[in-house]
Amino acid sequence: MKFGGSSVADLERIRHCARRVVDRAAVQPVVVVVSAMGQTTNELLAMARALIDPPPARELDMLLSTGERGSMTLLALAITALGRQAISLTGSQCGIITDHQHGRARIVEVRPFRVLDELAAGNIVIIGGFQGVSYKRDVTTLGRGGSDTTAVALAAAIDADCEIYSDVDGVYSADPREVEDAARLDSLSYGEMQALARAGAKVLHSQAVQLAEERGIAIYARHSRPDVTGETVIRKNPPTRPGVRAVASDASIVAINLSLQTGASRHVPEVIRKLAPLGLRHLRIGHHGATGFLSQAQRTDSSEALARLGAFARSIGRDLAGIECVEGFALVTCVGSGLEENPEVMARAYESLRSLEISVREVYTDSHSLAFLVAREQRARAVRALHAAFIPRLPRT
Repeated sequence: MKFGGSSVADLERIRHCARRVVDRAAVQPVVVVVSAMGQTTNELLAMARALIDPPPARELDMLLSTGERGSMTLLALAITALGRQAISLTGSQCGIITDHQHGRARIVEVRPFRVLDELAAGNIVIIGGFQGVSYKRDVTTLGRGGSDTTAVALAAAIDADCEIYSDVDGVYSADPREVEDAARLDSLSYGEMQALARAGAKVLHSQAVQLAEERGIAIYARHSRPDVTGETVIRKNPPTRPGVRAVASDASIVAINLSLQTGASRHVPEVIRKLAPLGLRHLRIGHHGATGFLSQAQRTDSSEALARLGAFARSIGRDLAGIECVEGFALVTCVGSGLEENPEVMARAYESLRSLEISVREVYTDSHSLAFLVAREQRARAVRALHAAFIPRLPRT
């Protein structure tokens, strides 16, 4: 069981989660992964940046990991108050081993011996998500939404189901807070869910979905309230009918353009080595330079990534023609299957945006997604327009 930040945002919600965990523990052993309470991660990040921007990556990981430590301990206390034994464990204590990439670490191994010992002792095990320990014994964090990845990795390690609980009852065809006609999707393939997560859907983290696919773990996305019974199952599904199934958006995009002087293509291998690890979306590298997008909403290390990009650009010297990092953009993405093979989908999407005088700066496509770069202030209108163009409106009951 994994509970997101909104599910543990205050003490009353923590008590509610505790009751649900205790009810489940009456019939089977339970491991729980928790995110930080509410907006704790954002608040810690803002405090760090108020002192120094960008914050040193190692120290930022040390700071941000305290958010999950607080929520895991409070949940363990709430469960204990209900008369059950519970123990809280950090990422390092439960055996989450990562590489040494601060802010965007990848899990390389899970050693769940402590978790299994505590379960055998009759304890409910509460684990702080989003964090691990590197082979250098430093605390690391897994990036925005990393608690999902923690949950999937532990489920695979102990051969358990993975249930993700949040304030929505599954994955919807759009954010139901923005699109009135958004409908819950009963099931999604791993590829579709990864595309949605990368596009800005906040229910699951893309790295978690990738790990679930590699390990063959089905993910059940559910509401944290037991009286809300809907769910979305993410698993290896048979191919769905080609077309758009959902629309997602990312409102905090920085458009990056690094240009090389004519005849400076010898720097291209270095551009690849420096930019590829930054995790830019739709990254394109050629002999003239590189372009890509940085999502500020989906990362805790965006300031550091931009600082590293600037330092690299300066190192090129006279062979640099210029570098631009322009804010104020959003990516609005249609997600489904067979999209790049169907030009009618792109034409219809483009026309739906043009009819509302929404200016499309660029278009990007692959087998599961069709993304439009628009001005940030036009994002919500673009989402509603694309949803109306492709997702049938369900009859009211």
